[in-house]
Amino acid sequence: MKGVEQLKALSRLGQLVTAYPNPREIINRASELLQQMLPVEAGAFFLKTGKDLEPAFTWGYRGELLSQIEGEKLYKAVSDGRAVVVTSDLEWPLEKGSPPALIAPLIAKEDLLGFVILVNRLDGEPFSREDVLLMESAASTIAGALENAYLYKQTQIRLAEMATLYALSQQINSSLDLSIVLDTIVSVIKHVMDCRGACIFLLNEDTGWLEIKAASGLTSRWRNEAKLRVGEGVSGQVVATGRPIYIPDTYKDPNFIFFDRSVRSLLVVPLVVKDKVIGTLSIDDVKPNAFNADDERFLSIVAAQAAIAIENASLYEALKERAEILKRAYEELKEFSRMRSEFIQNVSHELRTPLTFIKGYVELLLEGAMGPLTKEQKEALEVVSEKADAITRLVEDIIVLQRAESEKLLLAPVSLEEIARRAVQGAWVAARKGGIEFKLEIPPNLPLVMGDKTRLMEVFDNLISNAIKFSPDGGVITIRLSDDDDFVRAEVEDMGIGIPEDKLDKIFERFYQVDGSTTRRFGGVGLGLAIVKSIVEAHGGKVWVKSELGKGSTFYFTIPKAQPLSKPTGEG
Repeated sequence: MKGVEQLKALSRLGQLVTAYPNPREIINRASELLQQMLPVEAGAFFLKTGKDLEPAFTWGYRGELLSQIEGEKLYKAVSDGRAVVVTSDLEWPLEKGSPPALIAPLIAKEDLLGFVILVNRLDGEPFSREDVLLMESAASTIAGALENAYLYKQTQIRLAEMATLYALSQQINSSLDLSIVLDTIVSVIKHVMDCRGACIFLLNEDTGWLEIKAASGLTSRWRNEAKLRVGEGVSGQVVATGRPIYIPDTYKDPNFIFFDRSVRSLLVVPLVVKDKVIGTLSIDDVKPNAFNADDERFLSIVAAQAAIAIENASLYEALKERAEILKRAYEELKEFSRMRSEFIQNVSHELRTPLTFIKGYVELLLEGAMGPLTKEQKEALEVVSEKADAITRLVEDIIVLQRAESEKLLLAPVSLEEIARRAVQGAWVAARKGGIEFKLEIPPNLPLVMGDKTRLMEVFDNLISNAIKFSPDGGVITIRLSDDDDFVRAEVEDMGIGIPEDKLDKIFERFYQVDGSTTRRFGGVGLGLAIVKSIVEAHGGKVWVKSELGKGSTFYFTIPKAQPLSKPTGEG
């Protein structure tokens, strides 16, 4: 009958593997079943916690004595990994004459999880060889159940950690405000870790101080006063070494710097971005030994995630500050541009009036309206007239350039062919003086462009005027128009002196002249091509030049085509 009851109890032990996911429940139930299986009056379970063995459960009068057994003695007693019977002697904390004890290791997949010790009943049969074998079988089953419980617990912990990390990620990534990100991190960590406080120190690179930037559970006094140098205090050491530090009991650490004496346990991990420590994340508690290796691992994972969020928020803050600086600079530039335009406009208008009077009086003098002139006087007045014309042209060019850069274009579908022909017609008199001919190469049915007719006329006027100025007597100026995908392309080709290759990129700059002799020989101040570039680019086109010294130049520009209006469609 005894054997049958033992087998039933052993069978019920096997159910522990799936019935109880909690180690404490497994041990409680196992102790009940062991008392049914074997003649015992007391017992104890020892479980490994890290490197240490700690009593997890005892029962019976002598169970309390068993809890005092040193772990080293247990390891020595079952050194071969098998159950063993020991008798009371000086090495065991049992009274002389106490019954023997049966010790069995709890081993699962070659991992020692702990020990179980059973004390024989005084009035029962002594432990037999069969009892020892039964105990080994029971211990193996209990160890399997404990391992499953540990795995289940670890799985639950990992799932909880993943849920926490996901929730934390959602919260800290929902804002780029650094203070909100920091406060969210410490608030979530304090709640999840169920600790007294959580804190973030960040390194101020300007001062070299570690400063508290966010804290939950700390009084405002400590938050404002706590500042550390790198290498000073626990957080300072973590920043210096880049490694976590755990102080299980601050009262036993002579080097611990107290800001708040209620802190008994402290765990600090580094905040690292691109191999650079930017600060620390810490948790503390009023109880000693409040944290373990799993807490350190989890907090390190959180710190890695938090460091990225902090860096992103810091970059955003820096970009926002930079954007504000750029905005102010842009506003200042706009104001400067407005003042410059206003100055140019005022000066130009102020110059126009006296130039008109000067030109008028010079013409009257040259016509003899104020009396006859000597040859020398006439030549001098002709020079004055030429210079007045040059200044007038300069003023007009400045006004045109200023208008091209500041005024909006009046865009409409226009014919580039019509504008080109009108520009040629307007330049015909100037060209005829040098015996220069025009040649137009324009295909039929050229698409319209979206442009400002007046401004595009200024483009052609400047390019044709340039071509006339630099063409030799008897030369030919060719104007070509062509369809170029989404644009209409225009070309103005001359047979002039050409432009050096290293100057081609500069000729569209304001007041740029290829060399001084060009200015003296042909006149002008170098604004014409700047005007062309400004107008063409305002239309969304491009302008460029190809040239060879002694063989002439060809200027190109493109203007976007006008989009055809869609025809209304009817039903039916």
